[in-house]
Amino acid sequence: MQYIMVTDFDNHWDHIEKNFTSYSSNMVKPKMIKERIVSGTLTIFIKKTKFGSDVEKTWIGKVWDIANLSGKIFFRIELEKEITCPEEYKSLDNGWYIEY
Repeated sequence: MQYIMVTDFDNHWDHIEKNFTSYSSNMVKPKMIKERIVSGTLTIFIKKTKFGSDVEKTWIGKVWDIANLSGKIFFRIELEKEITCPEEYKSLDNGWYIEY
């Protein structure tokens, strides 16, 4: 299992203060069950240009310290290295996806 996290937010993923951020719970895509969000899971982090048209950069890493509070999911990220974005993920919209 791995996660794919996509955003066009400013300062993501390589400029997050203290590597701690959040997604609103509606960014968790429908096919992903919130109860299955597990700390330490291998994650592909995709940074898109504003308005989500092109991939700017992609990294592999992990998510840690996950907490679901008041409609937001807070978590810490760990980027391990920059990678080339897999072709099958380039068209994904902002969100948190799961791949089994």
